[in-house]
Amino acid sequence: MPHHTTESESTSTTPSRRTVLRGTGALLVGTGTIAAASAPVSAGKKDSCDDPPLSYPRVTTRGHFDTTWYGSVVLTDGNTATNFEYAGDGIPGVHTDPEDELLIHAHGWNNDLEGGVCSVSEAGETFAAEGYDFPVVGYSWDADFGWYNATEIAERNGAKLAAFLSGYADANPDVTLRVCSHSLGARVALSALQSLDAWGRSDVVESTVLLGGAADEDAVSMEGQYGSNIEAATGRLDNFWMEDDDVLDWAYSTAEWGTAVGAAGVDGTPPVNYTDHNVDYVPDHFSHYKEDGCLHEVVDTF
Repeated sequence: MPHHTTESESTSTTPSRRTVLRGTGALLVGTGTIAAASAPVSAGKKDSCDDPPLSYPRVTTRGHFDTTWYGSVVLTDGNTATNFEYAGDGIPGVHTDPEDELLIHAHGWNNDLEGGVCSVSEAGETFAAEGYDFPVVGYSWDADFGWYNATEIAERNGAKLAAFLSGYADANPDVTLRVCSHSLGARVALSALQSLDAWGRSDVVESTVLLGGAADEDAVSMEGQYGSNIEAATGRLDNFWMEDDDVLDWAYSTAEWGTAVGAAGVDGTPPVNYTDHNVDYVPDHFSHYKEDGCLHEVVDTF
């Protein structure tokens, strides 16, 4: 059974396709092209607020991953494929009495500790302002690595998020669990559904939300990597996308040689519980979860 520890957070389409992309990325870094292209993909800034509310409740895997001198992603000492920690104030259902629902929000790329806290806390504040009256907690992960390493870390965080969700559901069977994610956090959420499906846990997640998702548009189809997992492991999945998302249209396509689901919706046969929502009114890639974003539409799906 997946397990967790509790301690404070510290600052800190074929297999060959990814290999080719990594090699191409390394080459482009040398010319400055991918560095310029990938920088705007970040779903938050490392200094995204002046006073990060470090007391904001969150599940965290900060410091669980690092890279070797030759560029491979590795687990740091003492960590496993499924362990996680808690940080900030207590989480209802873990440290205090549960409420009827719990939503966990995963931030995107290029957020360090403080940027991640700013991102998830702002999402929580906006959910509350839009009338969602249940707790929102953050999911904080090692997002402040280079793009290709960060995508692998995001995907490997799926099992860790799934372990939290599975254990939480076992301890709180009457609580409705919802998962929300922004940008590269989409791969955390989708990989969590993949793990839950592999573990036979179809009874855990009521709904999953992708905001400006930085995952391939065909990955969420039934022909893709996560389609069958979406059908099996969440009650519904709602994808909120923008046609003119400059970050995903340019930087993501440059880095991944493809189109992001957050910029086009699904390509292929959608799972029966999948819905696309075009939200072209959102100002930019960084605003989905902010005051002028689309969380009012997200809440309407609950």
